[in-house]
This record gives sequence, C-alpha cells and structure tokens, in this order.
Amino acid sequence: KDLTQIWICSPVRTNTYGEYKTVWTYKGTEYLNLQQDLNELDRNSAGEIDYTIYKCRTDKVSSILKGDGIYFTDIHLSTDPKPDYIVKGIIKIGKSTTITMNRNV
Repeated sequence: KDLTQIWICSPVRTNTYGEYKTVWTYKGTEYLNLQQDLNELDRNSAGEIDYTIYKCRTDKVSSILKGDGIYFTDIHLSTDPKPDYIVKGIIKIGKSTTITMNRNV
C-alpha cells in the first residue's frame, strides 16, 4: 500500500593523483515503505532530534547495499549528480528488512 518509488545508485570511487572522486552509477528502482521513526537514539549530542534520518522497510529481497545512494526523484530527470540520501545500515529481522539512510549534504 503506501509504497514510495526510489532510484538506487552505487558509488564508483576513482583515485586521481591522491584525490578521490565519486561517480554514481544507476542500479535500479524499488518500492519501499518509507518512514521517519524518531526515538531517543536519533538525538544528536546537543539533545536535538535529527530529522534527516529515514527508515525504509520491505519484506522482499532488496538489491540495496550499505553505501548506496538513494534518489526520491527520477535519476534520469535529475540535474543534481549527488543522491538525496546515503544508506547507512541494513538490518534484517526475520522476513523484514529495515534500511536506514541519512541525508547526503
């Protein structure tokens, strides 16, 4: 039901004379249950809640890996080469998978 289409990109890092450059390559699209769960663990050191964290849930096999970039708009129409969010963690409990991602600033 309330699923959000996302576009997934994987990072390709190249070393050019000691300077790393990241290019995002298109990996595919998926539909995930996008939620913004807030709890005490989502507070920063000043005690403020960090609203830049999203948690996605799915019970299907996902091709998303830690470090992948997530776009909320079609990557082919986007003018910004930088993804909206970066996957920080993937937790699988039983059949359900929770994907945690932070805003890419």
